[in-house]
Amino acid sequence: MSHYTSLPAPYRIMDRRKHPILQKCNSGSRFSMHRPNVLRLILFLTIAPVLGLFPEAAKAQWERDTLFRMLDELEVTATKSTRLLSEVPGRVDVLAREDVEAMPFTKLDDMLRTVSGVNVNRSSGMFTMRPSLSMRGLSGDEQSRTLVMINGTPINTSDEGGVNWNSINTADIEQVEIYKGPGSSLYGSNAMGGVINIVTREPSEPFRARAEINYGTFQTLQSRLSLHSRINDRISFQVNGFYTDSDGYNPVPDSLRELPEYRFAVPRYLREGGGTARVVYEHSELFQVDFSYDIFRDKRGEGTEIQAPDGMYRNFDKNRFRLGIDGRHQAFRYEMNLFFQRENYFMINERMRGDAYQRFDVDSDRDDMGLSLDLFRDFGSRHSLAGGFEIKTGSVDGGDFYQTSEAQAINKGKMRFLAGYLQDEVSLLEDRLHLQLGLRYDHVSFYDGFFRATGEEVSDFAVYNGELEDNSWSTLSPRTAMRYHASDQLSLYLSYSRGFRASILDDLSRSGWMWVGPKIANPELGPETLDNYEFGMDITPLDNLSLSPTLYYARGHDFLYYVETGDLLWGTRPVYRRENVSGVDIFGFEFDMSWHATHEISLF
Repeated sequence: MSHYTSLPAPYRIMDRRKHPILQKCNSGSRFSMHRPNVLRLILFLTIAPVLGLFPEAAKAQWERDTLFRMLDELEVTATKSTRLLSEVPGRVDVLAREDVEAMPFTKLDDMLRTVSGVNVNRSSGMFTMRPSLSMRGLSGDEQSRTLVMINGTPINTSDEGGVNWNSINTADIEQVEIYKGPGSSLYGSNAMGGVINIVTREPSEPFRARAEINYGTFQTLQSRLSLHSRINDRISFQVNGFYTDSDGYNPVPDSLRELPEYRFAVPRYLREGGGTARVVYEHSELFQVDFSYDIFRDKRGEGTEIQAPDGMYRNFDKNRFRLGIDGRHQAFRYEMNLFFQRENYFMINERMRGDAYQRFDVDSDRDDMGLSLDLFRDFGSRHSLAGGFEIKTGSVDGGDFYQTSEAQAINKGKMRFLAGYLQDEVSLLEDRLHLQLGLRYDHVSFYDGFFRATGEEVSDFAVYNGELEDNSWSTLSPRTAMRYHASDQLSLYLSYSRGFRASILDDLSRSGWMWVGPKIANPELGPETLDNYEFGMDITPLDNLSLSPTLYYARGHDFLYYVETGDLLWGTRPVYRRENVSGVDIFGFEFDMSWHATHEISLF
């Protein structure tokens, strides 16, 4: 579904074509397009005609004071440059700040459920350890097939490919751009299914503070604090944080807790908090600096307590740094991003084997860092060229460390991505036809892989000990697309794009247990690829009504799945390994509708 709203500075609004976005222009104030309560909507639509709430004079005044237009100009994820959404030859949805604030959710992934083509797996609600999100049917347990960014910086980890949605503070969001379909021609790996870019707020007032506190069932306390300041024309800063504490619930019913297998069941508790500090310095149009630091601490009980003081639990501790430098001079613009993030994953796992107590701790450092440079050059108002390069590395250093014996299982590995891309955009036929051509080259290497298992508990995996073979491969990601405006009420687009996903380090370097059972590392894995063909339309039969059907077909190659190796663990359990084994066909149809009945009421 398409979500429309008005944008604050520095994004400029351009009255290019009529679309159902309501922005009052005579006073400069903005209307928030909040999602209405369903009951209020039904009541309003029922009684409004009876009470005569739409007299002709009021309707005429409303039309004089209001411009119907779309969420016009923004840093569109689909092009890496500022474009009218009506010119982008692809499907881009936007959740604006007003949408985020109006939704009855506390986590961003839950909010994205309202976008067509997006699937979310959060089976235990706020207590879910690692929520996952996928787009257009590309497997909910493979988060790495959707790229997620904050202010254009990727936050997927190389080790397991996912994103910790619990770490994202929704109070800090300005807008969320959801680009559907492969975005690898610009963003490389992980962008096979789509790209989600989270844009955070920038201070525009001398000082602004906001505090929020909520209390709910299971002794759940949530709090948020946000401080923003625009010190002068050059310097602004913001500090915000959040914290959630919940005693949780016991997943085992009272009637079963006397059974031996459930005697150690306890409530699943939650302690999580995070914060962001950001400083923006605008020296001149040619040189601006944006620095931010994010911290997140998360402790989640597993619902079992035998001997460990806090029972079985998991920690997800994350630190993330980003330095952005950008500027422009006449028709030339550049952007440089440098980032580093570390996630320390720690888990206590305890269990009883007969009368014997066993405990092992999982401790893993997952590092990701990268540098990207994007260059943009406009040739008049109808032709622009973009290009750039990127270097990114990911690593894992972790293992299972037994506390009741000397056993250990250690895995290490690194990945390196080297890439360059070029994109050309042209407008023809008096801006009715927009063409986009793009191509990206990626060279991916896996190296310094290592696995070692010692001790009786992991002796069955010791046969796989040693250094792992290095591996490298290259891929091209093309994109060609066009959008044609047949009239002010109808535009159509057609596109072909190829996306890819590199394997995760967990599959390349770690042998151990997964949900399928025992699995071994496979350092020889290649990329998954996806060819996507797409056709879409945007129709505005009325000024306040928009319809957006989309039809797509995708063909996947060399998809990764667990395959039995033929070996047996303990003589009974089959051993698995990831392999590039499968072709995948996906057909899809999406239909979005947005109707703005009044300033305050919309139906989507």
